[in-house]
Amino acid sequence: MEDKTQKRWVCRVCGYVYDGDIPFEDLPEDWICPLCGVGKDEFELI
Repeated sequence: MEDKTQKRWVCRVCGYVYDGDIPFEDLPEDWICPLCGVGKDEFELI
């Protein structure tokens, strides 16, 4: 059975929450926060 719960990631700098259709882990390494411009390394799973 597939887990349908969506993981959410929050930017530690500005608080932007990513809960998009593409899993966060699958975003390109150069993806940046659309609000403040920091990289994926500044996000944490909530």
